[in-house]
Amino acid sequence: MSIAKLTRDFVGKIETGKVFTYADIPSDKISTIAIEFSRLYKQGIIKKFSKGKYYKPQKTRFGEMGPSSKEKINSYMDAEKFNYETGLNSFRLLGLTTQVANLTTIATNQSARRVKVDNLNIKFVRTRVNAPKKYIKLLQILDALKDIKSIPDTTASEALLYLKDFISKLTQMEQKKLAIFVKEYTPRTKALLGAILKDLGLWEEAYKIKSGLNSLTKYKLGIKDNILKNKKEWSIV
Repeated sequence: MSIAKLTRDFVGKIETGKVFTYADIPSDKISTIAIEFSRLYKQGIIKKFSKGKYYKPQKTRFGEMGPSSKEKINSYMDAEKFNYETGLNSFRLLGLTTQVANLTTIATNQSARRVKVDNLNIKFVRTRVNAPKKYIKLLQILDALKDIKSIPDTTASEALLYLKDFISKLTQMEQKKLAIFVKEYTPRTKALLGAILKDLGLWEEAYKIKSGLNSLTKYKLGIKDNILKNKKEWSIV
């Protein structure tokens, strides 16, 4: 089968609004694929989303519809690389805030950078932990603990109460994974998680976390005593 036909068949089968690139065509003849993409683009069959990224528009009575914001974001998240959404939008999905961010933050093991396409702003930051994708939710919890003072529409105490309840509903294996992953986070994050885990009965994990903290450091978070009863033990004020 010719590369041109292979490309046309791919475009014919792909769903509308789905972003694709040269790499999605099962061939290493990139220049030939690029020529065929150019032909299809000139014919109006495909549209360009950004450099090297295309989509097949959905035609409606109101005009053509392009990719959704989620699809645009996903197009910058390499399926072969480790990455996940963090920041305000992930905190909203966790239930910590109702605010929607105009900046999407992606944690990745690739280089930090910013991307702006149309009304879409994406910020890539370095992930602290490379873990199997099934543990992304745990990393988002740790990210929320790290940024607990800057989550909008809530106080640090309210956010911690919510996260403490969330963590209590995880399996013990997941709770122990949190204790492992937090080693790469800030001392403040370690102190918060250690206090929560000790309160939940994971004393051994809590002790290991505390052994790596500076006993002279104080963490000023404004957490209420009734939210975290053992906060003084963890130098949280």
